Amino acid sequence: ADHGLDLAEKDFTVNTVAGAMKSFFSELPEPLVPYSMQVELVEAHSEYTRGSPPSSRPRPARCRVRSFHTSSLVGTVSHNHRVNLMTSENLSICFWPTLMRPDFSTMDALTATRTYQTIIELFIQQCPFFF
Repeated sequence: ADHGLDLAEKDFTVNTVAGAMKSFFSELPEPLVPYSMQVELVEAHSEYTRGSPPSSRPRPARCRVRSFHTSSLVGTVSHNHRVNLMTSENLSICFWPTLMRPDFSTMDALTATRTYQTIIELFIQQCPFFF
């Protein structure tokens, strides 16, 4: 609740902050990327990777992505990857399971793991556009 909290001043380790973020996201009633959007995002990704012309591709609504109310913290971390070694790919590998929370009991979810990770990586890379 304290938006003025300075984490650097508190001397928390990076792993402590990342663990707290993952814990927070995993305890939300619905994942940060809502289940209702996940199918649409996977379909859009699939169309894109198949090389469909842009005019025929589904377009996930940018305004719905904006409704995540997320900060640009992950984008900032990625922007400083030369110092912290956390590229957008590394961050997406760490965070996609928590941000999307797929049902791993289905074969569809198991086969789409790379797609989910790529979607989160794109969100991180294009943070100013999406958020």
